[in-house]
Amino acid sequence: MPSLTVPLAFLAGLLSFVSPCVLPLVPVYLGYLSGSSLTDDGPLPRRRWVFSHALAFVGGFTFIFVVLFGLPTTLLGSTLQQYSDGIAKVGGAIVILFGLHTMGIITIPFLNVTRRVEMGGGMEPGHLRSTLFGVTFAAGWTPCIGPLLGTVMTLAFTEPSRAVGFILIYALGLATPFLVTAALLTRAIGWLKRLNRYLRAVEIASGALMTGVGLLLVSGTFSVLNSYFIQLTPEWLLRYL
Repeated sequence: MPSLTVPLAFLAGLLSFVSPCVLPLVPVYLGYLSGSSLTDDGPLPRRRWVFSHALAFVGGFTFIFVVLFGLPTTLLGSTLQQYSDGIAKVGGAIVILFGLHTMGIITIPFLNVTRRVEMGGGMEPGHLRSTLFGVTFAAGWTPCIGPLLGTVMTLAFTEPSRAVGFILIYALGLATPFLVTAALLTRAIGWLKRLNRYLRAVEIASGALMTGVGLLLVSGTFSVLNSYFIQLTPEWLLRYL
């Protein structure tokens, strides 16, 4: 059965990628993974080499997201199913705060902290190091992308049996542009540099999305909207979902 949470989770992943604490560092990430520099005029590594390391990196952070957020949400959501309406309202209020913080209207100090964990610094470039770096990324940058990830987790509480799937969709949204960048290399990096000038607009759009979702959850209308979305889904698509 389709759910409005699925496209919202994917969109949250995309917005996490273009957040100010991730987008400007993408060339640095790829250069570190491949053991080369993508920001100067030196020779570029092979695309296949960079892409394979990007896959390992994506696998690392997806694993952590599922283990730390997807599975606990499933277990807690199933246990607390009878309190789902109250949880949705409380979670919606928190999501609204996340949205206001992202737009810069209020400040939540712990969300401004990015904890960088050094891992594999002494290791030679390899797929194991790239996977460990993905694990590090998930652990160290969670406070920065936390508002969007927290929004997805709150939505997952409304359908706990599919929480892992929603977290995977979020990870896919974050991973897709990263893998596209790895595949296109300098062409995509040039696009990302031009996109940097619009980061403030991205923050405002992200915050507005979170605030809107939070208001729907607090008012109890998200489930109504979700049901309406399901009714609009074509029957041929329902058979494949």
